[in-house]
Amino acid sequence: MALRRPPGSQGRTQAVPGRHFDDGRHLAAYADRIAVRCHRCGTAGWVLAQWQPYRWTARFRCAGCSLSLDSAEGTWVGQVRYSGRSPCGYCGHQWVSVCEQRACAAHAGLTHLPGTCRQCGRQSDVAVGMSRVRDGSPADPHFGLPLHLVESTRAGVVWAYNAAHVQALQAFAVSKLRERGGVHNASMISRLPTWMKLARHRALLQRALERLLQRLPE
Repeated sequence: MALRRPPGSQGRTQAVPGRHFDDGRHLAAYADRIAVRCHRCGTAGWVLAQWQPYRWTARFRCAGCSLSLDSAEGTWVGQVRYSGRSPCGYCGHQWVSVCEQRACAAHAGLTHLPGTCRQCGRQSDVAVGMSRVRDGSPADPHFGLPLHLVESTRAGVVWAYNAAHVQALQAFAVSKLRERGGVHNASMISRLPTWMKLARHRALLQRALERLLQRLPE
């Protein structure tokens, strides 16, 4: 929602109905309290996080199966990507590359994957490293747990971290005039999918967000 100062007033700014002003707030601004589902038992719960200088500290305790996750232990239960490259073990061609994405990390440390050489067509074992996948899918950024506030629509999927996140999206959805004040493509609003920004989907988005608010866990 846009802000304005009453004519001749030196007081606080006021919200302008029907207008939205993108103040540049990042998605991470809502990442201190995230509604999730336990990846083991499906019970809804909260990831609680705190931003300390240059890093997040987060924890999750499942009320259903007593699962405990702590960012200090480097735990990640979400999607991962294994990738690497090495010279062919037969003809020496550079490079044999592999890249494989999985729903979760292998229980035993995965260090090599087979790769096929484009030159000789033979397979060699390639040393790989693991990286966490953060591709905009509905998962929490701290542990990769599936989000609880997810709603499918005919235009696309709507998801949110918490009530404040939903309310920020609602303020955008109901506005007919949307403005950006020198904000580059890094804010949460600027990175919304195109369908959410279309006027014909305004009512659809509002209904989906209302349903998300009704599903907030205790």
